[in-house]
Amino acid sequence: MTIKERFVIQYYAHAKKASKKSGIPVVFALAQCALETGWGKSIKGNMMFGIKKGSGRDYGGWSHGQSQLITTTEYSTSSAKNYPFIYPGYPIQYKGKWKYKIKDVFRAYPSPFYSFLDWAGLLVNNVRYRYAMQHKKNPYRFAEEVAKAGYATDPNYADKIKRLMKEIEQIIALKKLNKGNTNSILPLLIMGVSLLAIVTVVMQQKFE
Repeated sequence: MTIKERFVIQYYAHAKKASKKSGIPVVFALAQCALETGWGKSIKGNMMFGIKKGSGRDYGGWSHGQSQLITTTEYSTSSAKNYPFIYPGYPIQYKGKWKYKIKDVFRAYPSPFYSFLDWAGLLVNNVRYRYAMQHKKNPYRFAEEVAKAGYATDPNYADKIKRLMKEIEQIIALKKLNKGNTNSILPLLIMGVSLLAIVTVVMQQKFE
């Protein structure tokens, strides 16, 4: 099994459960998570999307309020930024900006589901993405509109995320991860036919 297949199998159910609450497309959520974590290679504290503590607002999945210090890199036009911890020797000048190697406070979660839910809530409640929300039924159009709204500074972000979405869709189909949708319908159909047969028998007996 490849690392990509393992990633999709492990986190598909979490993304789908969060999607039922938020409407954010499952394949988009998994693609964004794969992009940010390197297909699950870099995950700490069940943080799937690298959301900082920020204002401390709960977007629907951070009610536990857990946090963690994580090493990261930041760029700024100022050489006097304040962070919880700045590594010795930083900041340094880099391509016209100041590069910081720091430890900052990021969110942590009891399980991946809460991370998916918190991230989805952040998108849903941000007016920047209100037009994208009109296309939740079309994952690829949704991705394009999120990109246009400035989700990432990478000019190739939309193409990258859509390529990941295509890979993830293929894995979902290959591993039949969405087969539960059809399996859940079959018992209902059988039940409906059975009830119809019972009613028919009762009605026949009534008029005999």
